[in-house]
Amino acid sequence: MALTRALGVRVLWGPGPNLDLARPPVSPRERPIGRGGPPHTGARIVVMTSGTGGAARPVVLTGANVAASAAASQARLGNGPGDRWFCPLPLHHVGGLSILWRSAREGGTVVLAERFDRAETAALLGGGSIAFASLVPTMLRRVLDERPGPFPGLRAVLVGGGPADPALLARAREAGLPVLATYGMTETTSQVATEAPGEAGARPGSVGRPLDGFAVRVTDEVSRRLAPGQVGRLEVRGAAVSPGYLGEPERGPGEWLRTGDLGFLDGDGYLFVLGRADDVIVTGGEKVHPAVVEAALREHPRVADARVYGEEDPEWGQRVVAEVAPVPGARLDPEALASHARARLPGYQVPRRWVVVEEVRRGVMGKAGRGGVSGPASG
Repeated sequence: MALTRALGVRVLWGPGPNLDLARPPVSPRERPIGRGGPPHTGARIVVMTSGTGGAARPVVLTGANVAASAAASQARLGNGPGDRWFCPLPLHHVGGLSILWRSAREGGTVVLAERFDRAETAALLGGGSIAFASLVPTMLRRVLDERPGPFPGLRAVLVGGGPADPALLARAREAGLPVLATYGMTETTSQVATEAPGEAGARPGSVGRPLDGFAVRVTDEVSRRLAPGQVGRLEVRGAAVSPGYLGEPERGPGEWLRTGDLGFLDGDGYLFVLGRADDVIVTGGEKVHPAVVEAALREHPRVADARVYGEEDPEWGQRVVAEVAPVPGARLDPEALASHARARLPGYQVPRRWVVVEEVRRGVMGKAGRGGVSGPASG
């Protein structure tokens, strides 16, 4: 209810009686209460961010943003009018909405799932009628657990919602799933960079090069450009970048969008995303990127999923904590996990505390929050 009021909504339609929000009538030109109105005359859609980096914000997208995003995606993926795109993602997020826009532009078909079901999804992807699909890593992992293959007819499966997990993507490709790592956000109308179908897996950990019409740079704390290979804050600009947030000052033409994500570009322009800047753990003066540690932990044959976060420590400032979920029927030994981590990571990145849970709980777009325990402990 608070969200509808913040956006200036006066009436909701849905199952059951319509809901009158009981607000005083306002003229069409009057700004919503507490908001400054759309910052751009071409505004067509308002989509809320996921809020993983803080409070959710209303992102204004224009018709030109949507058109540019759909065209850039088609140029990279090659979807056409005869293709069926499977969408198990929610339509209140830009990840699900973008599938509708891309398919509508080409006259394709969208196969919508009311909710994600691993058995139904695995059967559908293996049935030969789907050409494209979009999944978050948790969905992909569960599909692979359900069905070892084959997956005929699929041309591309976009996997996003978090840093690319090379081990998971490699497992999918071995099973015959043509997975492509992708990176994007609400403010960019979805995709920024995606692996090209012919280059999938060539550079483990990369999400490919930026799509046509996008420019990506890596900068330091004061937006100075960094050299290839240096880790910094990702900044993006292009025709698909939103003009701003509802009720906030408009972004100027050609202005860079400073994201909340860290990463780097290699010498050939391939993008590597390491995660959120505010997720970085500083322990004993060393910086730890949770996504790097999580990827190493998921290489353990008994680990189904993992998330890493920092907690306060009187000696080190922060210490690294790992929350791990076992594969079905397996038991996890913290000492064995620590030994596994030490063989793959510098000492300061090895978790100092281990929490075993039944499942790492994630949002609908596959993102886990940082800090605290996300699921019931199993031992």
